[in-house]
Amino acid sequence: MIVLVMKVMDGLPQRTFSLRKPPKVAIGLWLLVAIPSLLQFAFPQIYDTLHRDSGLIIEHGQWWRVYTSFMVQDGGVGGTAFNLFVLALIGFAAERVWGTRLLLAFVPALMLVFSVDTFLVHGPPGGGNSGLTFRLATSIAGLALLIRPSRRHYLLAAAIVVDGAVLLLLGDGHGEPMITGIVAGLIAALVQRRWPRVWQPVAADPDARAGKPEPEETPEPESDLEGR
Repeated sequence: MIVLVMKVMDGLPQRTFSLRKPPKVAIGLWLLVAIPSLLQFAFPQIYDTLHRDSGLIIEHGQWWRVYTSFMVQDGGVGGTAFNLFVLALIGFAAERVWGTRLLLAFVPALMLVFSVDTFLVHGPPGGGNSGLTFRLATSIAGLALLIRPSRRHYLLAAAIVVDGAVLLLLGDGHGEPMITGIVAGLIAALVQRRWPRVWQPVAADPDARAGKPEPEETPEPESDLEGR
């Protein structure tokens, strides 16, 4: 999935970052996940308080678990290290394509919309940011389908869908966020098209390609007192 998403990004304009202008949303999201995920090994009560548990959510009204389970991990040290590495990679990539302003709104929207089913379905207890990361990653493919439609992007998006479908057939729930992430990207791109001045992703701006300087303004010619 990561390779396919990076191939999609090759055909999109991307913002560049530096130490003076870092990817603020990507860094903030990573810290929001990394800090409690690492502290949980020293203080297990953090996991006990934040992890997803349908019984506690539905029967005991502990609704916050729907929105905090991505901040802790249930895969041990190895799973935590992998999840944090992929989140750093995908978060940086997403901000390069979506832009800081749009990504700042997009991440909470993903968490809000795709956590609703946790209120309704009794699933196994757990935690982890993989669902959010996968949706964020494949949303880039959904964006590309709308603003840069091409045979290449269609094939790459189809490969991602097939990848997700295979995982679902194998009983791996990670296939669902891979597929729904593409849909989320399409919807976000449609919102951008409706309000382009407010929610314009970098990928929609041909002048936002990495390393391309902004055009300089041409000074107005001076005129004499008679207006010539």
